[in-house]
Amino acid sequence: MKALSVVDLSKHFGGVYAVDGVTLHVDEGELVGLMGPNGSGKTTLFNCVAGFYKPDGGQVYLKENDITGWKMETICELGLYRTFQLPRVFPELTVLQNVLLSQPHRNESLLDVMFKSSQRELVERARGFIEFVGLTHLIEEPAGSLSGGQQKLLELASALMKNPEVILLDEPTGGVNPTVINEIKKLILELNASGKTFLVIEHNMDVIMDIAQRLYVLDYGELIADGSSEEIRNNDKVLEAYFGR
Repeated sequence: MKALSVVDLSKHFGGVYAVDGVTLHVDEGELVGLMGPNGSGKTTLFNCVAGFYKPDGGQVYLKENDITGWKMETICELGLYRTFQLPRVFPELTVLQNVLLSQPHRNESLLDVMFKSSQRELVERARGFIEFVGLTHLIEEPAGSLSGGQQKLLELASALMKNPEVILLDEPTGGVNPTVINEIKKLILELNASGKTFLVIEHNMDVIMDIAQRLYVLDYGELIADGSSEEIRNNDKVLEAYFGR
């Protein structure tokens, strides 16, 4: 079954089409990569899928639900979560508090979320995800004191707290040292093996070709190729887009 479907999606800013009639899909349990040079429309596509932008054309489906143009909060509650190129954390709050704030909740104050005695099970759940990403030793540290790579790990733990069906990762290894890159790769693969569905934007071609089961490539807002890592490596349109050949 298709977990996420994008059908003839378009988004323009004035006369510039950032996304121009793109169709793609991610099956349940798949790990799919989204590649393309800078300015090719990858993040704009993510923003349309996740509800940050309203598409100018086309449809987005989360399983059987047409979520085109829905608010991002509603899309997230339905089971789709996205991260960002630059991690978005609450810098003054601790690692634990950041993860707790990512739990699904409505009509609750910040104090309710973090300090009610009934939240004990949720705290233990949050601690489990923090341990999974390797940040237990920093659990009481303010998130703003973490390195960029550690903040990306924190964002992944926060994503897991929502128990999403589909996770959109935007540059999960961008600006990260090689040791943390390997850790992030391992975590993504482990989560995928457990059944999590991913669509991943990644500029590091070695990383994305190593982990993705299928790949889509955008250039100037248009889909120019899709297939396996080997097929993408040998695609003339892809080589021209990246290297001018």
